[in-house]
Amino acid sequence: MKRKQKILRKLALLLCMAMLFAITPADASYAVYAKTVSTFSSTTKALVCGTQAKIKLPSGYKRSQFTSSNKKVATVTSKGVVKAVRLGVAKITAKSGNRKKTYTITVKPKKASEVWLNQEALLTNQKLQFKLESDQYDTSQVNLRFESGFSEISSTGKCKGVRYSGWGSLRYAYGSFSKSVKLAVYTPDEIVDDITGDGWGYDSSGSVFAGTPCKIGVGSQIQSGKKLTPSQLKKLGITLLLDGKTMPDTVVFTPGQHVISMVSGSKTYQKNVAITYSVKDALTKKDATGYSTEGKEVFDAAFSVVDQIITENMTDSEKVKAIHDYLIYHANYVNNGDYASAEKWAYGAEGVLLHGEGVCQSYAIAFYMMATAAGVECEYVTGVATSSPGSSDGHAWNRVKLDGVWYYIDCTWDDPVGGGYEGYDYYLSETLWGDHVVEECIDLAKEGKYDWENFYLTGKGYLLTISGRGGFLPDILCGVGPSSLRG
Repeated sequence: MKRKQKILRKLALLLCMAMLFAITPADASYAVYAKTVSTFSSTTKALVCGTQAKIKLPSGYKRSQFTSSNKKVATVTSKGVVKAVRLGVAKITAKSGNRKKTYTITVKPKKASEVWLNQEALLTNQKLQFKLESDQYDTSQVNLRFESGFSEISSTGKCKGVRYSGWGSLRYAYGSFSKSVKLAVYTPDEIVDDITGDGWGYDSSGSVFAGTPCKIGVGSQIQSGKKLTPSQLKKLGITLLLDGKTMPDTVVFTPGQHVISMVSGSKTYQKNVAITYSVKDALTKKDATGYSTEGKEVFDAAFSVVDQIITENMTDSEKVKAIHDYLIYHANYVNNGDYASAEKWAYGAEGVLLHGEGVCQSYAIAFYMMATAAGVECEYVTGVATSSPGSSDGHAWNRVKLDGVWYYIDCTWDDPVGGGYEGYDYYLSETLWGDHVVEECIDLAKEGKYDWENFYLTGKGYLLTISGRGGFLPDILCGVGPSSLRG
């Protein structure tokens, strides 16, 4: 009995399986497929690459035949199922007897950000053909059309070389896909100036200095204040090299000469740049490598004196006295007091350090340089001094910090005009002398590299004036330099 029941159960199972096969369509896979593939009837259709959709033909189209104008872009099955293969445009034609209908298929990326132009940043006068690129899609079948405000760029994307720097909107499209970008155009010098900080302002806060990690940014004047790192700029088509190697986004420069290269398409531009320590670091490290030849000579003269007169076992007070004494015994006031006829160098540290004579600010700048190089905290003081009743003039002197206390010191007035009678009447006073009036006390190194190279070291940036005081005034036409003359 049990055996008979087992046989009956097996027969019932076989019968159920046979019934299932009988009611399942021969093209079961197509039945499932038809439920998941979307349909379209519009004569223009955009498909994401890798997807597919079925054409819904008008009534009356029977036994239609389908063809594709470009099977590399889009294929079509006998059932009218279109598959997007590569980016580009293809026309799918359906024929039924004398009837014919054409569908324009645009195969596009899933996201617009997945495609870009071979160059979305370029150098001025650079000739190239714009093309579409992507890491995810084959763009070989794409034919772009362009619209832009650049007269040098044709509708087919051929660039004859943009003559000016700046940025503008560039719109490109194929089929129904379009995208707009801001095309940036740089002069090579603008890129170098942005990297080194020499293009727009000369103060130390905007300059690149040796020994300090510097985040490199390019393009603040072109892309509405947006700075691009070297890696971002490379994605747009310009590769930056530092001494022949790919420039990282953050650089720690060494002092000295470096080569910055810009590679944009087939165009390469190189420029030699001098990188220095900041003024403060140059003084404390006693290393002026990279500064101008004239400026470095003044720096080195100060360092040489410090090495001669300062020893390791000296206290700060002893260092200050050594520097003070060196200046009053090795320098004189220029032209026996006739500063109106003095050369420009007399207004920079070059005067007392290289020529043995200078005006008061030459003494004060030289003192600041040597004190800072010797490790003594020092400031440059400007104001007015009265030499006799009713006679006052702009003046410069110093103050130093010893054991936490600030002291004024005036080497110029301790070195009388004409030489001889050197003394200590204006030496290390906590209170200001009655014939001196302070206007400003500053850490002179904060004035920036440009001011140092053009004014404080050599004085070459000053202009001759016929004002009542005579001497030199800052080059106000350039809008830079010390704010007042101190003679």
